[in-house]
Amino acid sequence: MKKTWFTLTFTMIFVLALSVLGANFLVPLLMTKTYSQTACLTDQITSNMDIYDIAKLYRDNRATVAVTVKGTNLSDMQSYTSLGSGVCVASNGYETTSLDANIVANKGSYVVTNYHVIDLVYSNEFVDKTISVLTEDEVTYPCKLLWSDKNLDVAVLYCEENFDYVEMRDRIVNPAEDDALDYEPIFTIGTPLDLSFLNRLTIGEVASNNHMIMPNAEYLYPQDHDRSILGLYNTYEDIIDITVGITNGNSGGGCFDENGVLVGLTTLALNVASTGGNQMNAIVPIYPIIEVIDKLISNNETNSTYSIYTLSKLGITGFDAYEAYYVRAFQQEDRSYPYYYFEGNFYSTISYADEFDFSQDGYYILSNTSTQISSLNKGNILTKCTINGDEIQIIDRNDLIYALLQIDDGDSVMFTYIGAFSLSYNTTIQF
Repeated sequence: MKKTWFTLTFTMIFVLALSVLGANFLVPLLMTKTYSQTACLTDQITSNMDIYDIAKLYRDNRATVAVTVKGTNLSDMQSYTSLGSGVCVASNGYETTSLDANIVANKGSYVVTNYHVIDLVYSNEFVDKTISVLTEDEVTYPCKLLWSDKNLDVAVLYCEENFDYVEMRDRIVNPAEDDALDYEPIFTIGTPLDLSFLNRLTIGEVASNNHMIMPNAEYLYPQDHDRSILGLYNTYEDIIDITVGITNGNSGGGCFDENGVLVGLTTLALNVASTGGNQMNAIVPIYPIIEVIDKLISNNETNSTYSIYTLSKLGITGFDAYEAYYVRAFQQEDRSYPYYYFEGNFYSTISYADEFDFSQDGYYILSNTSTQISSLNKGNILTKCTINGDEIQIIDRNDLIYALLQIDDGDSVMFTYIGAFSLSYNTTIQF
């Protein structure tokens, strides 16, 4: 961007003032950041606005952004960049009553994106890692990572700059009957391919309101094997098929219903070669962000200590029937390699044959280092979670993750599981 004469003149005046008034006088002023009140853009939508008008409103008010993650690879000392998209879901002015408290965002912005957009920051192969967002006016703002979940493929970033934000609504995981996301128009805003396509609008429909399961595999290069093998990186569960055309850089961008409400994040685009001739695009639900955003705001701005409970926080690892199936399927593609690969670990095909044959409802416990739920052992199958009297059936992995996200400190939670002799047991934990 070119510097204007006004910019140069202002800079000269500023330098002159600095020399006259002295650094000790100006430094406190420079370090004081003022935050302007922001607005929920969804509240500004009127009945005469169509999808194009809504998209322009979101784009021009910096609610939709590009997300870039940079790092230096230790092996070749080259700089690498990961590109994705994001959307602001809370900023100064956001206010709600939850957690038995009045939650207010007093500064900055909270931007959501996909986990796989920012996963470079977790890699030990990179140093000097940074996250930033780029807005429609081509200004870059640094961010920090507040929270993420690989299984759900969601992440929340915090930026000290204020952006207007959009309303979220769960229309996928636990919607009311009359609010279920069904065959209807939707639109996405993202940055496909590269930054030349910043905040590009794409329009389509919900292709199926059935929750789909889709594996994401990665190629591995074990030292004791003469060629690469396929291993399960993640299983996408509860994703929704959409007809919107998306590509790599779209990941993490907002998917909105025709009323401009954020219902999901664009996450998957499978080419026709891998789907037997059918183009498949999908979104992950916004539900997890709805569950954690108030805790993140309170912890970030008021030094609160609200806990967000996840499988990793509890120290539990395991899988459901879908994950077990795909682990077996990938191993069978290369029967000469005597290991299953799952969640970054190798398991002997002989020692763990029974475990990865798991094919029923529930969540199979593979290991447990939890100090809170120490009664759960390898081989136990979690089938139900009861939080303060409300029962949640555990059919698959995401059911358990969603249940954990609903737990607040102080809650009494009863876990029901199948244990020895295929009998059902209960254990109650006070969080």
